[in-house]
Amino acid sequence: MDSMELSSIQFREGDDARFGGIDITISLTRDQAVAIPDVGLMADAVRAALDALATLRLGYVDQSPYNPDQPHADADADYWRSAIWALDRRLLSQLTGIRDAAVRAHIDSGGTVAETARAMDVARSTAQYRREALQATAPSTWETWATTPQH
Repeated sequence: MDSMELSSIQFREGDDARFGGIDITISLTRDQAVAIPDVGLMADAVRAALDALATLRLGYVDQSPYNPDQPHADADADYWRSAIWALDRRLLSQLTGIRDAAVRAHIDSGGTVAETARAMDVARSTAQYRREALQATAPSTWETWATTPQH
């Protein structure tokens, strides 16, 4: 397969990809790029998540240290520690902050509990509880990060 494009995401596959698998390019507008100068850190965390997922599915464990230039190299305890750090301390924290900020923005823009429930694919009562819990607390560090211009 040569390449495929969906809106602002482009995929290059097979011989067109850097390692012969798939390259994923996400395009941002100039304003989006200015608003997210730390996008490289988030992209690296997403890359680590995809690498860990592939490594888990391919069954590579306990052989050699992680090397980003050798995708799917056998993984040892240091590899998994790095993967866990990227996922837990970076990506999940950032995504949770973005999600919480989006829920607050949805509430502030008049979004209903039923709409939140549909968006989260949860029961209406669960969405109401989550919204109320979020509104009862101050924004977290990562929610503040998500809503603060970064320069």
